[in-house]
Amino acid sequence: LATLFMRPGQSGDSDRGGKQKSFDRTSMVLMTRQLARIWSSLLKLPPMDIGEVSYRYEISLILPAFRERGSDIVTNMWKAFDSCRHPEKVQVVIVDGGGCTDLVQASKKLGGGWGEVKLVTFTDGGGRGPCLNYGASMSDGRIYSFCHSDTTLTDDWDVKIKDALFGIYDGGTTRANCCAFSFGIDTSEAALNGGPYPPGIKAVETTANIRTHLYSLPYGDQVLSLPASVFNYIGGFPDQCLMEDYELVSLLRKRSALLPKFGDNGLREKVVIIGDGVALCSPRRWQKFGVIYVTFTNSKLVKFYAGGMTPDDLFSRYYGASPPKRTSILSPWENDMIDLLH
Repeated sequence: LATLFMRPGQSGDSDRGGKQKSFDRTSMVLMTRQLARIWSSLLKLPPMDIGEVSYRYEISLILPAFRERGSDIVTNMWKAFDSCRHPEKVQVVIVDGGGCTDLVQASKKLGGGWGEVKLVTFTDGGGRGPCLNYGASMSDGRIYSFCHSDTTLTDDWDVKIKDALFGIYDGGTTRANCCAFSFGIDTSEAALNGGPYPPGIKAVETTANIRTHLYSLPYGDQVLSLPASVFNYIGGFPDQCLMEDYELVSLLRKRSALLPKFGDNGLREKVVIIGDGVALCSPRRWQKFGVIYVTFTNSKLVKFYAGGMTPDDLFSRYYGASPPKRTSILSPWENDMIDLLH
């Protein structure tokens, strides 16, 4: 709902503190009052299993690809295939966000074994949030698993995701609204690709996993997975170019904290971290910039964002370029909402 009043791509209308002013404050106040009246109802999530909904696949593995080589994605997907227990029940959705080479030809090599391999092209722009939402809108799985194209998945990753999301917690009074793997960085010879081993890389893993397990705060490179019904109910990722994973997980954590106080059905939720599985991300950025620089930059971005800086301004600061433009002012799920209302 907030994206209906706070549109990205209008960072020019920001004050010096980086806080966005381009929304109708009166409408926001009215919306807040309405939300207060129906808050307990909004806290409810749809059932995990909806009888009238039939899913073609157990999991849709959604991979956003931007400026990637098709051959690298194929190599990584074959690794995911080898470590998947039931690949015939998994749909692979590759979202071409632009700048990729040989992706069409390479994706054809993934045929056979997977339930389906689907290559879709996202042209609306706007960054990762809209791109991920578009990939979800093109998926047919019971679970949406968002995986970076250079992430290496753990053994039996499909079974571990299903067990985490549909497991029984606290005697059946708590359920998972999201799950993610522990964080890891691939430092194998193949991943280093002849490059240097970044000093301090193990410290990055340790501190990231302390944050993940202690605060239930995983990031996007840990393969965030949600039931499709939950993802669609909450509106998907926020319509922004950066920090979309941080915002989504923060929303789910807030729901988990508010349910015991405001919920009226006695059911609780939580973000589950899969302890016996690690998602290995590529070491490329630490090799290129070094551990200290990457750690400092990431911490600074989170601090700026928590302090009110807009995703567009963060993008400009981080990449030194203008934020990605949108060809459509509505995200895919907002278009679906409009179609539903009409």
